[in-house]
Amino acid sequence: MIGSSEAHSEADASNAESFYAADRRIGGVFGAMSLTATQVSAGTLIGTIGIHYAVGVSFGLVWLGIWAGWVASLLFVGPHLRARGGITVSEFLSARFDGDNEVVGGTTAALVSVIYLVYTTAQYVAGAVILDAVFGVPRVLGIAVFAAVALSYTLVGGMRLSIYSDAVQVTALLLGVAAAAVVGVAETGGARALIDAAAAIDPTLLSGTSAPALTTGLALSFGFGIAVAPYELSRVYAMRDPETVKRAIPISIAIQAVIAVCILTLGLLARVRFPGLADPDASVVRLALDLFGPAVGLLLLGAVVAAVLSTVDSVLLVTSAAVAHDIYERTLPALGLVPEPTPARVRRVSRIATVGAAVVPAALAVNPGPLGGVVQLIVALYTSVLGSTLFVPVLGGLHWDAATGDGAFAGVVVGFVTATAWQVLTEVWTVDRLGSLTAVDPVVPGVIASAAAFVAVSLADTDRLGSA
Repeated sequence: MIGSSEAHSEADASNAESFYAADRRIGGVFGAMSLTATQVSAGTLIGTIGIHYAVGVSFGLVWLGIWAGWVASLLFVGPHLRARGGITVSEFLSARFDGDNEVVGGTTAALVSVIYLVYTTAQYVAGAVILDAVFGVPRVLGIAVFAAVALSYTLVGGMRLSIYSDAVQVTALLLGVAAAAVVGVAETGGARALIDAAAAIDPTLLSGTSAPALTTGLALSFGFGIAVAPYELSRVYAMRDPETVKRAIPISIAIQAVIAVCILTLGLLARVRFPGLADPDASVVRLALDLFGPAVGLLLLGAVVAAVLSTVDSVLLVTSAAVAHDIYERTLPALGLVPEPTPARVRRVSRIATVGAAVVPAALAVNPGPLGGVVQLIVALYTSVLGSTLFVPVLGGLHWDAATGDGAFAGVVVGFVTATAWQVLTEVWTVDRLGSLTAVDPVVPGVIASAAAFVAVSLADTDRLGSA
């Protein structure tokens, strides 16, 4: 019986590693392309071009925050997590802090799955907007198309096919934004002509400080969030070894730098060509349809589609792993709520969870109903909430031997609650009441509160154990 149990355990681990970690065979180049594809979402191509349209080059400084987050991951998170094995961030926290009860890991997995389920709705909506604008595809059908395509190859191929498709998608994305930027600048008369035209419209478009509150807030939010983002770290777990992770992250930063320059250029091009747009987010569609013609225009729109799919497939796998691997396989049995599941049952739940991760956000995107406000709140907050919830517990778990399970649990919960509450309060209370506090991104109080709770509770636990 002991041999049979061990065989089942090994088979279960092998199946999980195959589906969620591609048997840990991904090399540096494919890993870098997958990290890039996962990072660059529909919001990057639609929202960021729109913000560059509105405020100019200063928004490009947000990328410095993103890359600072990647450097933090390179130095303190990614290679260290890969060296420890496992499949998810929640699993690491559980192995580091939980012992037999799975409270920290289960709580983290539940929060991560909710955040990503709702965040996916924004990706579906962005993709559907493009299909509607270009081909007249109804919104419901457009959402269904994106959900079905992403689900089909994710469900069949798991992490391996997801990463290989990411390589195709990031190639399409690079071709699309680079071709659009080169053609647009050439048609404007060159880089100098574009700069002069932007300055003639509004000199602040060329200022690096035209939107300091927006830029600083988002730079901090993305920086803290990307360093510990589960959907990025899921790619880290699939790489061969820590050294591969160390090679992949700098390559990804270099690819992102090219994309960042192209997106900034497209934002300025849109402002110069279509200075009176009521909705800056529509600028990418106008560029594709009115300026570049069918060939380059379709490349640019294809880049948007690739960004949507590459983000969605990553989120499907992270959410599925949180539900099936972290909660169903580990937390619920540890709490005595379900019997120890068999490998076959875990695989079945994994597939069901993957389907649910695609279908639930699609339903919310089609008809959010009373959850619409919650959806928008989490979409706006997701990087701040991820950073506030995970940054301190993950770094503390990796690098502070005195950290305790109660401290980690406090850090996770307090960070999540603080970031969410901060956003709600700054929206409800007027600027007159809160003054400059409304300009502070929720990740700042979230990380501070998480760190305070994490350290205070861990030290209290250490003192109590020492005196016992």
